[in-house]
Amino acid sequence: MIRWLRVVALGTVVLSMIGLGVCVGLFLVANNGWVEVRVPPWLTWLFGDPRMEFWLPALIGGWLLVTIGGVLGIAWSMWYVWRRRQYESLIARLERELAALRNLPFTDPAPLEDLPERPSPAAARMMATLDADEPDEMAEA
Repeated sequence: MIRWLRVVALGTVVLSMIGLGVCVGLFLVANNGWVEVRVPPWLTWLFGDPRMEFWLPALIGGWLLVTIGGVLGIAWSMWYVWRRRQYESLIARLERELAALRNLPFTDPAPLEDLPERPSPAAARMMATLDADEPDEMAEA
């Protein structure tokens, strides 16, 4: 169901972009001429008063490119902020897990040894014989 919905959404976007391109192309063909662009009177101190003529399709195309660039810049910055928040959330979660693992000996200490509560007399005799067979290192020094 989700895959089908994704295919339909992608097809809709592609067909919308093709339709928009056709409409803009027809608009530019219908308005194929030169227009005079004047500087507003309140900006003549900065740019002077040049009289320039521009080809209207190029002018509209430039406006369209600037608009698309602005929208893409805003969309990219929103995506960047979203990914950055995801990374920071992951790092915070990993730091909390690491802190929990570092404090593990204090919060849940391991047992000293897996030894029985009462010592085995046979094991004590065996250890005593092993100690007696080995020379005392401290006495030799």
